[in-house]
Amino acid sequence: MKIILSSLFLIALSSLQAQNVADYKYVIIPQLFKDFVKEDYQLNTGLKTALRKKEYEIVNENSIPLDVQINPCLATKANIENTSVAFKNKLKVTFTDCNNNVISTYEGSSKEKDFTKGYQEALTFAMNQVGKQNAKDLPVTKTENTTTIKETTNKVVTQVSNKTVENKNVYKSNGKNYTTASTNNNEFVLIDQENSQVIAQFYPAAQQNIFHVTVISQNGNYQTIGYLNGNNIIIEYKTGDKSWSTTTYSK
Repeated sequence: MKIILSSLFLIALSSLQAQNVADYKYVIIPQLFKDFVKEDYQLNTGLKTALRKKEYEIVNENSIPLDVQINPCLATKANIENTSVAFKNKLKVTFTDCNNNVISTYEGSSKEKDFTKGYQEALTFAMNQVGKQNAKDLPVTKTENTTTIKETTNKVVTQVSNKTVENKNVYKSNGKNYTTASTNNNEFVLIDQENSQVIAQFYPAAQQNIFHVTVISQNGNYQTIGYLNGNNIIIEYKTGDKSWSTTTYSK
């Protein structure tokens, strides 16, 4: 399935590019930066914190959300390069698109002698230049292809949904039908059968039958938890800033 999705969308999106990092909702951050393999100086954590404050969603390379798997061009990838000179800690934060083209570069420097403090200060100066996340439905500038991309997305998900129906993985909740489809590494998605839209992606947690869940919503995706309980799938949905409620999908 992953190969099919990648092939379809790499063809459909190969010519489409965003103009600025702010056009992207997702930022993929590697576990290690090549220039800081021996010592991270807390740059990975610092970059994630700075981006979250600007409302970007951080993506781990080992756990890609389904919408990014379907459309890799929804995400930009961040990297930090060491550009230090004598008596000055300097670095460059670079963002690239799905075709590895550089879309934004920000530099920062510090005269702080301590490496950790110096690089963190330089990172702060660099990230102060990054705009707040302002992504649209798709980070593209050529709107004439948007309809085709969305139609392809629906087609792929419909194929998955139809296959799932054949396997009788049908769940019901509030009078609506839902289906599931496996992706990889024991991950699966929950699909609204009526409109063939993925509404949640499940990632296995350390404890059996408990999952990390990405809820896919028009108001913005968010992370929550889910459970498998016999023939039931249970998701904890956000109902407010600090309130949650559970919804059960039953076979």
